[in-house]
Amino acid sequence: MLAGATAAALAGVPAVFWHPLYDDFTLPKQALLLATGGIVALGFLWGGWWKTVPRWLGALLLGWAGVLALSTAFGLDWRGSILGYYQYRQGLATQLGYLGLFAGGWALAGMGRWRVFAAGYIGLGAAFAYTAVQAAGLDPFDWWIDTSDRAIGTIGNANELSAFAVLSMGLVAFVPERRFALGAAATWGSALFIVLEAESRSGLAAVALFFLLLPAARWLGGRPGRAVLRAAPAVAVGLVLVTAASLAAGGLEGTAARVSGQATAAEHGGSTRLALWEGTLHVVSARPLTGAGPDGLHLGFPRWRPADLGGAFTEYDLTAQSSHDYVLDVAANTGLAGLAVLAALVGSCAWASLRHERRRAPFGAPDWTIVWAAMGAYGALTLVNPLSLAAHGLFFALLGAMAGAALARQERARSSVRGLAVGLPIAGAGLVLAAVLPVADLRAQAGWDAFAAGRFEEAGMSYGDASRLVPFERDYARRRTVALVAAASQNPERLVTAEAALREFDRQFGFASGDAFNLAAVLAGRGRPPGEITEVVVRAVSLNPHGVATAWYAEQVTRAAHDGGVLVYDETDRWTYVVPLPALPDEMTP
Repeated sequence: MLAGATAAALAGVPAVFWHPLYDDFTLPKQALLLATGGIVALGFLWGGWWKTVPRWLGALLLGWAGVLALSTAFGLDWRGSILGYYQYRQGLATQLGYLGLFAGGWALAGMGRWRVFAAGYIGLGAAFAYTAVQAAGLDPFDWWIDTSDRAIGTIGNANELSAFAVLSMGLVAFVPERRFALGAAATWGSALFIVLEAESRSGLAAVALFFLLLPAARWLGGRPGRAVLRAAPAVAVGLVLVTAASLAAGGLEGTAARVSGQATAAEHGGSTRLALWEGTLHVVSARPLTGAGPDGLHLGFPRWRPADLGGAFTEYDLTAQSSHDYVLDVAANTGLAGLAVLAALVGSCAWASLRHERRRAPFGAPDWTIVWAAMGAYGALTLVNPLSLAAHGLFFALLGAMAGAALARQERARSSVRGLAVGLPIAGAGLVLAAVLPVADLRAQAGWDAFAAGRFEEAGMSYGDASRLVPFERDYARRRTVALVAAASQNPERLVTAEAALREFDRQFGFASGDAFNLAAVLAGRGRPPGEITEVVVRAVSLNPHGVATAWYAEQVTRAAHDGGVLVYDETDRWTYVVPLPALPDEMTP
C-alpha cells in the first residue's frame, strides 16, 4: 500500500492535468497528492515506521506541522489557507501532502525498496513527451497561459517545468550501476531538452549548476568518479542530440535570445522580481511570528507593499501569489519560526546523509551524491521562481528517503493499532478531497464560461455550487461575488443579493481591497448613507494603499456616495465599477 501510493505520486503528480477544469494543471496535481499522501501516511503510521524515526527528527517534523497549523489559524485567512490560492495551491493541505511523501521516502529506505523511485521516470517521461508535442507545434489545446509561447509541458508553467526537470536529474541515483551511462544520458538529456524548450534562463543556469555540483558532491561523499567518467561520452552524445533537436524546434533560439537579454526590456522580468522580493520583505517584517498563513502572501503583499515598487507594479497591481523565492515565501507565509524549523529539517537531513555517505553505503544503495547535486541545483532555482507541486513533492520524497537511509533505527517496524487509528482519518480526508476537488472545479469552469459570455446570474450560481462543494476555496467564493456584482450592473434588483454575498464572503474569508471596493460600489448603487460607504472605502484603501488605481478609484466611489452612481461592466477588462452620476454621459444616465 505505502509503496504503491508513493509510486503513484511520483509518477502521477507530475503527469496529471485536465484541460476541462478551471484550474487545469495545479488542482489535479493537488488532488492526487492529497489522495496518495494520505494513503502513504496511513501505511507509515499503521506499519509502525514512525517508531524508526529518531525523536529529535520527529520533533522537527511535528514542529513543522505545528507551525503550519498555527500560521493557518492566525493567518490573514484561515479558511483559504487550508487549500491555498488559485494556481499555486501551496496551502496547509498541500504542505501536509509533502510530509506524507517524506514519510513514504523514509519507509522505502527502511524497506530497501529503491526501485519504487523508478516511478519518477514516468512523471519525467510524461513531462518530456508533452514538451516535445508542444515543441513540434502539435499541442491539441489552446492554452490561455501567458507563457504559452514557451513549452509548459504537463506542469503548466515554463519555469516550474524547468525546476521539475532539474530535480529529476537526481533520479539517476536509483539506476543500477550497469545501466548508469544509459540512464544518465537519457535523464540528463531529457532535462536539458525540457529546459531549452521552456526557454528558462534560470533553468539553464540550474542545469549548469548541477554539473558543477556533481563532482564536488562526489568528493564530499567520498565517491570515486569512475562511474561518471565512464558515462561521460554517452552523456555528451545525449546532450548534443537534444540540443540539436531543440535547435530544430526553435526552443534553443528562444532560450539564446532570453539569455542574451533581448527579452528583458520588454517583459521587465528582472525589476519585477526584485520588486516582488522587496514587497515580500515588508510582509515578513509586518507578520514575523505567524506570517500571512500558508499561501497567504497574495493577501499580505498589497497590504504592506511599499509605495515605490518597480517593474510591472508601475503599470498594474500584479497579484503576488509567490515572491519567486522559496525562502521569502516560507518566511512570509509561516513566519520566521516556520523558516527556522524548515531550515533545520532540511539541513539536518542533508548533514546526516553526508555523514552516512562518507561511511560508505552498502552495495546496491542509491548514489546520494547525485541526489545532492540535483537538490542543490533545484534549491538554487527555487530562489528565483515559484514552486511547482510536482517538483516539490519529489523533493520531499527524496529528502525522506535520503534521511531514512542515514537515520532510520535498525529495528523491525511493527504494525501499530494507534497508527491505524490516526492514519485512517488522514487517508479518508485525502481521498474525499481528491474526489470532490475536480467536481467543484468543473462547476467553477462552468461559472467562468457563463461569466465570459455575460450570463452573470448563471455564473454566480455555478460558482456558488463550487463553493458549497469546497467551502475552503477562496477563489470560488470571491468569483461568485464578482459575478453577482456584474449581474447588478444589468439588473439593479440584484444589488441586494450582491451585498449579501459580499458580506458573507467577508465573514468567511475576509476582504481583499477589490472586494471592499465592490461592496462600496454596491452600497453606492443602493443609495446608502455616504458615511457608511466612506467607511468601506477607507477599508479598501488600507488593504492596498499603494495600488496603481487605488487613489483614483477611491475618489470615484466617494463621489458616487454623495452624488449617486451607477454600476458599469467593462467588457474588455471584465470588471464592474461605479461611475458617479455627474460623470456619466447622457446616454448612460439611468
